[in-house]
Amino acid sequence: MKLGIITDIHSNIIALNSVLKEFEKIKIDKIICCGDIIGIGPNPEEVVQALIQVEDKLIAVRGNHEKYLLEGLPINVHDNKRKMSLEEIQNHIWTHSRISEQSKKFLEKLPINKSIQIENKKIYIIHYPMNRDGKYKKHIKNPTIEENEKMFIGIDSDIYVYGHTHVACINNKYNKWYINPGSLGCPLQSDIANAGVLNIEDDKISFEQLDISYNVDEVIKEIKKIKFPFYEEILKIFYGDR
Repeated sequence: MKLGIITDIHSNIIALNSVLKEFEKIKIDKIICCGDIIGIGPNPEEVVQALIQVEDKLIAVRGNHEKYLLEGLPINVHDNKRKMSLEEIQNHIWTHSRISEQSKKFLEKLPINKSIQIENKKIYIIHYPMNRDGKYKKHIKNPTIEENEKMFIGIDSDIYVYGHTHVACINNKYNKWYINPGSLGCPLQSDIANAGVLNIEDDKISFEQLDISYNVDEVIKEIKKIKFPFYEEILKIFYGDR
């Protein structure tokens, strides 16, 4: 079984289309998405609609940006370290205003986490590990294998797939895998959409990181054209201020 792994699309339709085209080319059987489908980028509705088109292959969970749409905006963000600014709030409101009723219903169906079994291997999917109170655990960008084990303590699985940090990190110990492919839609200084391919065959697990090039300048051009709230800071933080 060949599984495409993606996370943190963040309303970047050009990056998503590039990845889906590559997945089709290499004949992916299923697509696992670890959330943050919307938010940050210029095309939230288009991204959700693109995933609806591949829904028969898709196994997806909610990220914090979907929670903002469906459950309301939080007061504090980033491990409760700071309050969300007025401009950030306005940016989320703008994003939510672009989501159609059909897309919202699609996102509402997504669980917070999901456990599946493929070829006798258990896969646990979540945007980022949570405490018992439903809040995300401490944000660790590049965890060690020992930190991964602590992050997912109490959850029995062979493969743990997550995102949220935007940084790719793959750890494997005793054939227990922890996979974060990195953000598909937030390129920073690169022109790369992060994704991966998880292969499960004959009781063997392997993972291949994919770095898929796309036209980031077109996305930046679209953001500057729309000039939605908080767009200048978004370009600096998530697109490298090019």
